[in-house]
Amino acid sequence: MSKMDTKDFIIGAVVGSIVGASTAMLLAPKSGRELRSDINERAAEVKDKSVEFSTAAKEKTNEYTELAKEKSNEYSQLAKEKSDELTQLAKDQWERVADKTTSVKEKASEMGEDLASDVKEVMDSEKAEGKKLAKQVVKEIEETKERLKEDVDELKNKDEVEK
Repeated sequence: MSKMDTKDFIIGAVVGSIVGASTAMLLAPKSGRELRSDINERAAEVKDKSVEFSTAAKEKTNEYTELAKEKSNEYSQLAKEKSDELTQLAKDQWERVADKTTSVKEKASEMGEDLASDVKEVMDSEKAEGKKLAKQVVKEIEETKERLKEDVDELKNKDEVEK
């Protein structure tokens, strides 16, 4: 029952009691003295009942207030614990992602360095092969030049001999 429902019930009970008692006394065929005596008795009863209802309402209000405070504290603590737990989980996940990112970055750097080293080795190897090939070509050109020279000299000598 909410606070407003309790209050409305108590007010309704008190008013209903007063109206009922008043109607019963006024409609009863009694003398003035008896009627006043009955009214005083009923008024005292109504007063006692209203005090009882008021006390009960205060007790229930205090009880519900305490219960609400306890539940509020309980739920507040539970929410804080869950918030802390989720915050820690998020931090842990962030650290794992950061670690993975660092690991991937380091591997990429290593692979880049390895690739650069491999390319340099290939270039140096090809450069050495190119120099070797160039020397061979120069040597063959020199040999061809010498053979041509010999052939030209031979042809000259033949021409001179024929003349």
